[in-house]
Parts: sequence; C-alpha cells; structure tokens
Amino acid sequence: MKLHEIAVAAPVPGSLTYSFPAALQPGIRVLVPLGSRLIVGYVLAQLPDNEQLLVEIEIKAVADCLDAYPVFPAQLIPFFRWMAEYYHHPIGEVIRTALPAGLSGTSSGAAAKAKTETVVRLCAPLSDQPAAALKKSEQKTLELFYQHCGGSPVMPRRELTKLYSGAGKALKGLAESGLITLEGRHVYRDPFGELLPYSDRPAELTTEQTAAVSALTAAIDAGAFQTFLLHGVTGSGKTEVYLRAAEHCLAQKKNVLVLVPELALASQMEGQFYSRFGERLAVLHSGLSDGERFDQWQRILRGEAKVVVGARSAVFAPFPDLGLVIVDEEHEAAYKQDDGLRYNGRDMAVLRARFASCPVLLGSATPSVGSLYHAEQGKYRLLILPKRIGGQVMPNVELVDLRKEKRGRKDWFFSDRLLAALKENLAANLQSLLFVNRRGYAAFMLCRDCGAVARCRNCRVSLTLHRGRNQLICHYCGYTLRPDIICPDCGSGDVVGLGLGSERVEAEVRRLFPEARVARLDSDATADRRAQISLLRQVREQEIDILVGTQMVAKGLHFPKVTLVGVVWADSGLSLPDYKAAERTFQLLAQVTGRAGRGELAGKVIIQTHQPGHYVLTAARAHDCRAVYEQEIALRSMLGYPPFGRLINLRFSGENESQVEAAAKTAAALLRAVILQNSLPADILGPAPAPLSLIKNRFRWQLLLKGTRPEILHWLCDQLLREKGKICGKKVRLTVDVDPENMM
Repeated sequence: MKLHEIAVAAPVPGSLTYSFPAALQPGIRVLVPLGSRLIVGYVLAQLPDNEQLLVEIEIKAVADCLDAYPVFPAQLIPFFRWMAEYYHHPIGEVIRTALPAGLSGTSSGAAAKAKTETVVRLCAPLSDQPAAALKKSEQKTLELFYQHCGGSPVMPRRELTKLYSGAGKALKGLAESGLITLEGRHVYRDPFGELLPYSDRPAELTTEQTAAVSALTAAIDAGAFQTFLLHGVTGSGKTEVYLRAAEHCLAQKKNVLVLVPELALASQMEGQFYSRFGERLAVLHSGLSDGERFDQWQRILRGEAKVVVGARSAVFAPFPDLGLVIVDEEHEAAYKQDDGLRYNGRDMAVLRARFASCPVLLGSATPSVGSLYHAEQGKYRLLILPKRIGGQVMPNVELVDLRKEKRGRKDWFFSDRLLAALKENLAANLQSLLFVNRRGYAAFMLCRDCGAVARCRNCRVSLTLHRGRNQLICHYCGYTLRPDIICPDCGSGDVVGLGLGSERVEAEVRRLFPEARVARLDSDATADRRAQISLLRQVREQEIDILVGTQMVAKGLHFPKVTLVGVVWADSGLSLPDYKAAERTFQLLAQVTGRAGRGELAGKVIIQTHQPGHYVLTAARAHDCRAVYEQEIALRSMLGYPPFGRLINLRFSGENESQVEAAAKTAAALLRAVILQNSLPADILGPAPAPLSLIKNRFRWQLLLKGTRPEILHWLCDQLLREKGKICGKKVRLTVDVDPENMM
C-alpha cells in the first residue's frame, strides 16, 4: 500500500494520510472516508513508504479514484499551502475554492460535466465512393457534407441534419457500409457571446509606453520574479502595454494571467485581448455558467489556452508555466474576497508570480498607498505613463460648493451649474456621464411624524427604496417589503423616501431632459453580463446621451464621446469608519473623472460637494495623486496602519448577542494576556460591535490585531484558534480576516 497526503474538502485543519494500492499523481481527486461519510479529497503528495506506520496506526484507505488525470497542476500545491497557512483556512477548502463547479464537487457527483457532440468522419474521398451502390438520401448527404465541411474530413452531425431532414437515417446506412464513422467529440461552450468593440493595434507606441514595454520584456526574458507598478494617468495607454507584454510572453512559449477587479471591466478586457489572441484566450469570472467555467478550466489545463483574463478567482488558473501576471486597477478593494477564503486577488497574483519565477505588473491610474510606498522603498519597480495618448489633455475639473451654489429647486440633486452643463452637452450632441455612489431610488424611508427609519428585520441597516421593483430592499440579506408601509414606531402612514441613489438620479434626469436618451449602469439595471455588454455597446455607438451609474462606470471604461462627467455628491465615502476612506474616495473620483475627454474633444468634470476644501477634493481637481499619498502616508506612519503595520480582523458572530459579546471579550482578554506574558510588540483594538452590528439575524463583534511584525500576529491567531472551542462554543462563529479591506 502506498501512503498519500490528501487535503479533504471540509473544514479540517491541515491534511490527512490515506493509503491506496498504487501511487497517485498530485492533483488527482479521490473519494475518502471522513468520519461516517465519504468526501472528496485532493492528492497533495505521495508519502515515503512506512510499513511500520501502517501497522501502528489504522490508516484509512482511499475509497475511489475520481480522475484519470490531475485537475490542477502540481505546481499550484505550494501556492495552496501558503494560502492555507496565511489566511488560516483549511487547505482542502482553499483547493475547493480554486476549482470550478464540477471539479470542486462532493461525493454526490459533479455539478458540471464536459459537453460532447456527435461528428461525422469521412473514411474516403467522395470520388472513391461507389455512387451506384448508394441510396439517393445517402448520396445527397455526402454531397451536402462536401459542400459545407470547408475541406475538413469531419463535420458535426447536427449541421447535416439541419441542412437535410433525411440525413439522420442516411448517416446510419453510411456508417453501416463503412463509408463514414460517427464519433463523439468534446465541445466547449462559448463563454464570450457578444464582445465589445475594440481599438485597432496602434502602429506606434509613445516614448513612455515603449520604455515600459522594454522593461517588461527584459524581465520576461530573464525569467525571474520582479514586481512592476505601472502608474499611468487615465487614457495613457496602459492596456496597450499589457497587450504588447503579453504578445512577447507568448512568443517565448509562456502563459499570461490577467486580473481585473469586476465583471464590467472583464467584458471590455475580453474584447481587447480576444482581438489579439483569438482562440488562445480563456476567461474565468462569475458571469460564466458552471459549464462554461468548467470548459475554460479544461482548456487551460490542456494547454489549449495561453492567456487568461478574469476576476480575482482567475488567480487560480491552472497554468503550469506562467511567464507574466498582470493586475489591472490594482488599487481596487474588489480584489478582496469578503467571505469563505478571504484572500486578496492582487496580493495572491504577486505570490503566484513569485512561485512561478516570473514578473508581475500592477497597473493603475490611482495606485494604492501601499503600492506607491513599496515603489518608493524599491520593493516594486515604478513605470510611469504621465500623459494621455495622442496629446489629449486631462479634463478640467470644477468643484461646486453645495452649501453656496444656487439650485433652481431645493429638492433637486443638481446645481444650476451642473444642469446648464448637461443642457449644453445635449445641445452639442455630446455624451454625459453622471456618477452617484449608491444604487436604488431612496437611501432610506423616514417617518415624518416621529423620525423613525424603516429598517431590515434581519439587519441593523435601513431599507433602500427601489422604485422600479416597487420594493424596499436590504442590500445585505435581501429582505424585502412593499414601499407603502406604516411606521412601526408610531403607526403613521406619512413615510417618505429620502436620500439619493442611481435610480432616483436617473428618474430626475429623464424628467428634466425628456428629449435625452438616458440609461443607467448599476448592478440592478444590468444584472447579467449580456445586459452590461449591450448597454456599453449602446454608449460606445452614441445611442445614449446621458449615462447614470454607480462605481461600475468609474473603472477603466473607454467612451471617446463622453465629454462631461458630473459627480452628484462626492462626500458619501469620506465619513465611513475606515482608515482607507479618504484614499478610496480620491481613487473613485479620479477614476470617474478620467472617463471625460478620452476622444478628440476636451473633457469637463463637475464635482458637487459640501467639503470643497478637503484635501481629497482639491487633489481630485488638480489630478494630484501625489498630494493624497503624502497626506495618507504621514497619517498612517503616525498611527501604525498599513503599510507601516499589519492588521488582522477577528470577527465573532451569532444569534445571541450576549454570547457573541462574551466570546469577543474572552478572546481579547486571552490575547492581551499572551501579549503581556511574552512582551510582544502587538496591539489589540476592541472588542466592540462591528459598524454593521446585525446582519442576517447574526450579531457581530470584532477586535483588531495590529503590529509591525506579521509573524507575531499570525502566531497570536494560532493561539486563539487553539482555544476556539472553549471561547466560542457551538453557537458563536469566529472569522479570521487577514489584511482586511472592509471593516464594516
């Protein structure tokens, strides 16, 4: 019997040992006993033969081998091990997260399977067929084959039966006479569908683009790990740098991984990369069906795809030989997974490049404070694209002080200045974009008699009015109510929606400009990929005059005819209880500002704010990323926040608030005692109720570990997890979030 190290798809720490008569390849899925049930496991390694161990310990045997070939390359196993240790997550659960449905599977079978079709294969040329011996239907079928096969000896059976209703019966006769064979063939489901239009390959690069590409191609040729930070202003041609570097990598017979933060960006990037690489491109993101994702994984695993574009989960793409990793919009918080395996896709992309000994390129018009700091310290190599392509100038940005600016009506969200600019743009047949950082029609429902706010019964958050659906919706648990509610506190029927959202802004724009073609881009209006692509195509083809949108419109989209951008209210993110609030607000403003003036005409941006003197707003007006960096780096240095320190958020949740509070306080006391006893350089902040203290009927408390030495913070986590059963019992859940992006 051979011993094997196997990670099981269950919340079991570490890996387990099982026996099997023969040696199993790493990456094979197996069925193994765990307790009283059978569960899927993943072979990590064959262990040294140890007959004594088999005698002394009852080693359970593998019940079944599920694969003939590995479902992930062995090169990924060190990556999985590192993630499991760093994020304090069971390695089997790490691997299950990485695999597509149908491969992550359970003992009940796969959720997705390979798709096959029947094909007709001609055994000899038509000229060699004995025409006199064939029936008329068989002769006709063969003639249709030759007319439509494009010179290939193979043609799908379904195509012939579409052309001729009698082909099905004729093919059986032809197969019986040995003139053709009917074979099964694996076919891939099309993940692309309609692709966005793309720009032609430019004949020449700018001087700065050329320098960036030269640095990257040299690093690809060297075959060594190195991190590059590409800081390029909006419209400076970062994507073309990605494409040229990818072309060079493929010429060196190596593979390319490209990450984007969200599906809307993935759709645009797909079109650009497909135009260069065609069938060598695979995509991995949440917009795919289980079957499409299964197919794409198989194409990558078999070496048929050489370039992968996808969202954060694409970091697990099963390339055995990576030559380049690219992370677009590297600053985006969307790269962080908020549940389950709470990994950061950007950070793990850097790690994959390190394990693969290849360069990684982080690109952004507004790099994160941490990445800019690493560039200053020499950890990253900085590449700069300071100017827009073709001599285009950055848009003129105007701050409108909502405390003083005139408004035709006090209930309008638009200043007279913004309304006038929209009217001018519309008259000139130019496009405008309005950004509002909240979806829905009204942010909350307020009782005019007693001041109570309608809240979700499962969460301590206000319900948002979505007028298009005629519902009040909780954005955290999905709980809904009809909007014609009676105040639960005083019984009044005078309950009104207040605050703004993208749906309400869209309605106001339609009322103010009835002649305009208006559309909305948010997760409600474009719930799936096809709707997103359709709307983006309409904007590009100038079928939309005014586009209203949330964060989806701010990121990387290229609309040459958009000359006006209006930010309805710029202050919404500044007051959040998060040390990154100012940085994120600037990044969002700078990104949405960058959508204006990307074509031949100059752009104009109007930002409405109640805080025009805030350094984030003045920096956004001046396109001054450096000013925000200097403010933030000084503040974080003083407080010991990243990049000068590290954070681990420990969150406790359960249905009984007193039990959750007790667990959090017990954990804090234990950790403080360990820190004091060992004189460790670490701090504990809290415990305290989370800003969102009740979600889905679960109360939430948290405490924050902070320190300059990550190994100490991880050691403290390990000490706590050893005592988890005593502290939390069965009713309280403990979640470890390493390098948290969301403190809510």
